[in-house]
Amino acid sequence: MFSVQPHSSLVPHRAGFFVRGENAIPHHRRSDAGISAALRARQIAPGVEVTVVLADAFPNFSICGLPFFLSGETPDWRTLAHRTEFDGIEPLTNCTAREISFDNRSVEIAVRDGHKTLRYDRLLIATGAYPAMPRISGLNLEGLYPLHTMEDSFRIQEHLNRGVRSAVLVGVGYIGLEMADALVHRGMSVTLVGRSGAVLPTVDSDLGRMVEKELECRGVAVHSGTEVTAIENSGARMLVRGSKSLSVEAEIVIVAPGVSPSNQLAADSGLELGHKGAIRVNRRMETSQPNVYAAGDCAETGTEFWSEIPTFLLVLHRTSKDVWLVRTR
Repeated sequence: MFSVQPHSSLVPHRAGFFVRGENAIPHHRRSDAGISAALRARQIAPGVEVTVVLADAFPNFSICGLPFFLSGETPDWRTLAHRTEFDGIEPLTNCTAREISFDNRSVEIAVRDGHKTLRYDRLLIATGAYPAMPRISGLNLEGLYPLHTMEDSFRIQEHLNRGVRSAVLVGVGYIGLEMADALVHRGMSVTLVGRSGAVLPTVDSDLGRMVEKELECRGVAVHSGTEVTAIENSGARMLVRGSKSLSVEAEIVIVAPGVSPSNQLAADSGLELGHKGAIRVNRRMETSQPNVYAAGDCAETGTEFWSEIPTFLLVLHRTSKDVWLVRTR
């Protein structure tokens, strides 16, 4: 959260922001929305004092860059920071927002030695998202890791540095594919498993199948349309079982699932949520409470927004270097 002090104010929880007279306080794990709000507050009101409340110790790091850190192409994780200087902004790390009181315009945060209350005039919640882990047995086994945070990457890196040579990746979205490329770069044997009919389920399936073929050309064993049902110990290795008679062993398993909006703080506070659990906002990013805003992965936007935005189709001409951009709406 973050509070600001000339009458307009703002704060984030895991990535929200709250302003109050002269101080701004965002709280988040690594939210681009939260830190962007804090930076913008400083830009439009240079004299404001801003405090950023972070659930971890990594403000404004590139989580999308984690596969490059794990591949060895970016050996120093510190270079994943978008910025290391926050002029006029005081990061308050390893703290979490626990409760919002709309009547008192205050947010209670947990700090190392207890609790602290921050007051606001306007509040921004940008709590981000959390990994939607699959409901399968074996998720607590040694050698299995999610990949969502900086801390996750450190644990995976420590395991990879033991000299492991094989990996199973559960999840065929962007992170799963980037990690497949990263581990191939390390010279490892990689198996990629996902439920969707083709990799990259957010794009057209024909394009996903083209990407699959490219992955296979690079030595990745791709099992799309396959659901993992169990992960077991198998001596010094791990055994991954699934539909279509999937049975593959590896020395490390990395789970890179989709995400769900981190809405607990908002829900406990009584904010209105959308049908998929994200915080409901209007086109000004205002929530159901006055002077409270939400942004980033925790916030939902109405379908009326998108009906006014033209849809474009990117066409790659395979026999030439032409790229066509075709408006479809």
